[in-house]
Amino acid sequence: MKKLYICLLIAVICGSFGVVISSAQGNNPIFVVGQDIQSINDFMAALKLSAKEVYPEGFMVYTAINDIRGLSEPVDQGAGINYADQLLQKYPQVRVIQIGLFMRYMLNEIVHGSFDNNIDQLGQWIKRSAKQVYLRIGYEFDNPDNGYDPGQYVQAYRYIVDRLRSKDVGNVYFVWHSIAWRDKDWPTYEPLKWYPGDEYVDWIGISFFDIKRDEERKTIAEIARSKNKPLMIAESSPFNQYTIEGKLKWIKTLFQYIQGNQVRFLSYINVNWDGLPLFADQKWGDARLQKDPILLAEWLNEIEQFQRAGD
Repeated sequence: MKKLYICLLIAVICGSFGVVISSAQGNNPIFVVGQDIQSINDFMAALKLSAKEVYPEGFMVYTAINDIRGLSEPVDQGAGINYADQLLQKYPQVRVIQIGLFMRYMLNEIVHGSFDNNIDQLGQWIKRSAKQVYLRIGYEFDNPDNGYDPGQYVQAYRYIVDRLRSKDVGNVYFVWHSIAWRDKDWPTYEPLKWYPGDEYVDWIGISFFDIKRDEERKTIAEIARSKNKPLMIAESSPFNQYTIEGKLKWIKTLFQYIQGNQVRFLSYINVNWDGLPLFADQKWGDARLQKDPILLAEWLNEIEQFQRAGD
């Protein structure tokens, strides 16, 4: 499992994309589907053919603090083409963007100003987008494979937030994203060691892949409630599920968590993992909902209820 998460982190450095189907910032739920340009277009084409049409209001991208590609220029390193500006051109009606900001091995450099220019470029891009932007700073901060020292992470997180605020980047929401999962060999799950403070967190996020463990997801939901922060599923996909029955069970478990914990933002990675060079031998499976009419119908029914929850 550690190797799988390492590969996922490598993939998101490349800049993975998704589209957002939502109502708006606030009480209205937000649904995000990813992860590359081709996946977005294929999913949207399938929606147009379905009985329930759902139109995008945004998308998500991943980039790195030391290499702001995937925003104003394309990049493909084995996980599909990532290019935010191209998506903005194709979907000008969007009003929500989610950005996952990778900063593994770079915490000290961040707080010593080595990437100030990149932070400023990121801020300029966010401003220029004129969208509601959700920035996941150092996502999955508590994944041991990231090696994020809690104190250094908090400093780096705050540094980025403070610099963006000093540049008057007002259309951004800061997301604190926990892996919300624990391998049997990992240390005790203590996410609050990485918490940067209420004034630095607008949303709290989790990952949702393996449904065999839910203790950590429950912990994060309790933290979000105690701090009165909205809860986001920042990344999700049915890990290692190769049957329709397994995927349907995963969907049921996902939405039970959503309904039981007032999740306001859902991100789904709708790709054929086994067809991606970076994941070909990792047994993630094929998560494309449109490949089976039963799966797509079940998903759209659940999403319809999810979105109605904000009415």
